[in-house]
Amino acid sequence: MISVVVVLVGSCDDDSSTLENCGINTQYVITYDEPVNTAGYDIINAENCTYVISGKNSNKAWLMKVDELGNELWNQVYSDLSGLSRGNAVNHTSDGGLIIGGGINVFKTDPNGEIEWDYKLPYSNKHYVEDVIETVAGDYIVVGGVGGDPGTGGHGQKGQAYILRMSEGGDIQWVKRYGIANSPMDNFWGVVQADDGGFVLAGNKLHDRNFEFYDHFWVVKTDASGNIEWSHELGGNYWDEAQDIVKLSDDSYVIAGKKSLSQSNLDLWIMRISASGEILWQSNHGNNNYDVGMSLTVTENEDVVVAAGYTRSSSGSPFKYRVWGVDVNSGQILWNKKHGGNQDDKAYGVVEAYDGGFIVIGSTDSFGEEYTKLWIVKTDSEGNTVDYP
Repeated sequence: MISVVVVLVGSCDDDSSTLENCGINTQYVITYDEPVNTAGYDIINAENCTYVISGKNSNKAWLMKVDELGNELWNQVYSDLSGLSRGNAVNHTSDGGLIIGGGINVFKTDPNGEIEWDYKLPYSNKHYVEDVIETVAGDYIVVGGVGGDPGTGGHGQKGQAYILRMSEGGDIQWVKRYGIANSPMDNFWGVVQADDGGFVLAGNKLHDRNFEFYDHFWVVKTDASGNIEWSHELGGNYWDEAQDIVKLSDDSYVIAGKKSLSQSNLDLWIMRISASGEILWQSNHGNNNYDVGMSLTVTENEDVVVAAGYTRSSSGSPFKYRVWGVDVNSGQILWNKKHGGNQDDKAYGVVEAYDGGFIVIGSTDSFGEEYTKLWIVKTDSEGNTVDYP
């Protein structure tokens, strides 16, 4: 695999890192030259100052491990998985391996990305996987949305959102479905485990007003068995979605997604809620035609939460990466930066880097290639990066 790299490297500052010998002060942008369409959807910190990225390579699930400077250490394309597959989510497992979900598959690998088991969700209506986590008990929680038959009036039908618990070996223990059956686009996009052993889920829930369909920003708290303890729906008359959720050390949560101000104007919508679901603050941000948050990460000291997504200035103009730094205590925007070229560039994942900056991943069409490419943008602590063509 050939990489196209622009790098600015400073000094190594071990004091700024949580891992020994990590924390090279650097900014860069990288694309990886694959002869197919590729994209990165999720990214996590790994051992020895490295990162693991999940995404897609053509229509297959894909994992890649890179070092601090974005150099590829290994990559795995999973061509033999049964059913539809892609790497929507990746997380660590307590044995040092990885758990990955996407399409209608969940699979477990060793630390080098070699498959230990894979499981195709066995339902007649496809259960699409959007997020998967390991629980404190060592088993797994999977969330997403249920596929369905085409609806009337041009609406592609999707069924209920679901939460599913799997054993350590990949066997289903239970599944719970919520929302309106045969409704378009009820979905859970993200999940975290609460301090009480239950789960908090972020997604969108459909509303039908006189046969016009609108999504609401949806946050659900369940017990450890997936039974709803509380549910909050927020939004107006258009399309509002919660795309990601992170948990803070006090058992509060930050959630981000999109808020529709009109049929053609979307803002980043971000909020913090308490363990009981009370809104502590909320705000929406956007000075363009389209601003949406797709992923969240919180800094080690929990003073800043960073949202990554994409933006465009007007209908028909190209999308660019957008990264917002938000004060955890107030919801105030501290900084926001755009990165991209003259074609569509969309960010889907973000993680805090070992030097206190951030690594943003997604896809780019801006580098004159035949195919859409995975694009990694490494920023400083305020979202700045190097100049690039």
